[in-house]
Amino acid sequence: MAQNELDPRLHRLIVLADGIYAIAMTLLAIDLFLPEATSQLGGDELFTSLVDRWPEVLAFVTSFTFIANFWVGHMMLFHVVRRFDGALMWLALLQMMCIAFMPFPTAVVSKHTSDRVANLFYFGTVFLTGLVMELVWIYITGRHRLVDRNLSREMIRRVHVISLSVPAAVLVLMALIALGIGQIVTPLILGYFVASAYVVLGIKEGRAPIEAFVTPEESSDERSVSGEPDDRAP
Repeated sequence: MAQNELDPRLHRLIVLADGIYAIAMTLLAIDLFLPEATSQLGGDELFTSLVDRWPEVLAFVTSFTFIANFWVGHMMLFHVVRRFDGALMWLALLQMMCIAFMPFPTAVVSKHTSDRVANLFYFGTVFLTGLVMELVWIYITGRHRLVDRNLSREMIRRVHVISLSVPAAVLVLMALIALGIGQIVTPLILGYFVASAYVVLGIKEGRAPIEAFVTPEESSDERSVSGEPDDRAP
């Protein structure tokens, strides 16, 4: 296999993940429908029926934004992966399972927007998904196991901070829900603002190319450990 050629197994894993994300995002819209009883309504009555569906719309928008953030994070992580192994495969599948599961808690919380158990169930799923994302990053970057050996420690630390901040923020939100914040404001609204904040962060981080955090040269020792030829050798 050529030095810069992507491992076919890694390519298939990425394609599978993209499909899982796309399907999960699409399934979120299943609950967006008007009851059959409203099929003959029009004017103000139809408008009222549409407004009454706001919990389902809010749940859809919030979950879509969270999943979109996770997909962006997934894309950035796998952009720096250079090698494949069995542990990466199963960690990635675990993360895909969390994403594929998201439409279920979304459907639950859309019907019980103020219920404490429903909200803890929903945000608990988001929390676990964020933890798994961080676990993937820990594994692939530990001792530069599956990434470029010249990927800077600054880049690794930065992604650790961002990845851990997601479950940390959701954990705070879950604590507020347990304390009864749902009696004051719908927790999904707070969740949407949390997800939107990471959209802004993703836009900011996306402006810096990955290559900016990769040193231009590797040492001969690092190349020998990775099994790559030393281009600087005479």
